[in-house]
Amino acid sequence: MSLTPKHRESEITTTAFQDAMTTAVMIGIPSIGAVLLASRSPKFMKITNASSRTALAIMPPMFSFAFTGEMKMQHRMHEVAQETEHAKASAAWAEKRLLETSKQTLSQKETEAQLTDLYKQSVQESGVRIVPGDSLSVGHKMANFCYENPLKVLAGVGIPSFAYIFYGQGGQQSLQMQLLHTRVMGQFSVILGLLSIMGFKAWMDVNGKYITEFEADMRVEEMRRMREGLVARLELGKKEREAQKTLLEEAHIRDVAAGVDTSKKHSVAAIDSI
Repeated sequence: MSLTPKHRESEITTTAFQDAMTTAVMIGIPSIGAVLLASRSPKFMKITNASSRTALAIMPPMFSFAFTGEMKMQHRMHEVAQETEHAKASAAWAEKRLLETSKQTLSQKETEAQLTDLYKQSVQESGVRIVPGDSLSVGHKMANFCYENPLKVLAGVGIPSFAYIFYGQGGQQSLQMQLLHTRVMGQFSVILGLLSIMGFKAWMDVNGKYITEFEADMRVEEMRRMREGLVARLELGKKEREAQKTLLEEAHIRDVAAGVDTSKKHSVAAIDSI
């Protein structure tokens, strides 16, 4: 059974599609470029045809699109399930905290206000940083993307760096020396980028990812819905127990009126209740 709420399914599919498209573009550019570069070779043109060259160009981005989309969807579904479980736990925690701290009887409005404050406190302490407004700036989005996709960022920085270093030498040296310099300088740039990205990810792990104030309010609303559902289920269970008790009392009255010995039934009912 899926733990993903129905009202968030479109959000998950949209996020997975955008992430898959980003990965496909990142893979497609070097893939198509490599095929175009190889097409300059007469030997390559001789051993391949138009269909095979097209397949070599488009299959890597298509595979990355399908694989990344599926993995991102599973990852996002897991995140949403965790957020849902956090909302349930926070609703129960807030209810318990309210009962512990309230020494006097509160009105319904005051109770809802205090619970909303506790929900907001729970969201703020869940490892996120709330940005005012209903949308993140480009810098915040880039920070979240780097935090969630460090390997993609490293590949996006490393591959162009190698290409720039290789073609930046302008053929002034022999191919062997050009490749040697590209490898040394490229490794240095990739290691530097890796250290920078890992340091940034560790900083984000401590401070949390960015979310908008609108998203924080939506999480508070989700907690409120969880509490209302919990209260409704408890009320329904209470009504069912009362209805069952009423039926048992009516059956007992009919048995007594008919002169039926109910002592044995009472003992059986006592054993069942245990």
